[in-house]
Amino acid sequence: MLLMKLSQSRKGFTLIELIIVVSILAILAGVMIPRLSGRAAKARDARRLADIRAISTAITAFYADTGEYPDFQENETTGGWDVSFDGNFINELVNRGYLTEAPQDPINDEKYHYRYYRYDQGSYSCEGNTPFYVIGIKRFETNEFTMANRGFFRCRGRDWATEFAYVTGDGASFQQ
Repeated sequence: MLLMKLSQSRKGFTLIELIIVVSILAILAGVMIPRLSGRAAKARDARRLADIRAISTAITAFYADTGEYPDFQENETTGGWDVSFDGNFINELVNRGYLTEAPQDPINDEKYHYRYYRYDQGSYSCEGNTPFYVIGIKRFETNEFTMANRGFFRCRGRDWATEFAYVTGDGASFQQ
């Protein structure tokens, strides 16, 4: 009977039990948050790579149709590069129908963005009969993505792969 009275009088959790449950939940949250944020960073990196490939394809089609590369807006703070967070080149591709929407870096700020530059024929000892362009992803968020996706564009006078997480271009080549 005494045992029955004790069990009937206790209807909630003790303070110690609540503290233990809250502690366990906090530990689980601490373990899961980095995993989830790592996945989000990888997803943003994958989007960056898909965007830059789509932009590059659009620039090549633009050149095939018009005989010139899209205009760019020189930005003094980025060494003259047209950048996705305040530039012109992506909007021109959208306005002329080469892209259906304006891709932009998922963060799109001074640290994470796309860069584009149109060079004159022969710049940096690049071989070719026309001007050429270089486009790149300034930075990936994960080292894994950076190591797996370097891209390539270089001439005798410059290797853009050393300046970008991912780089590509067209209109010139490297001859040894």
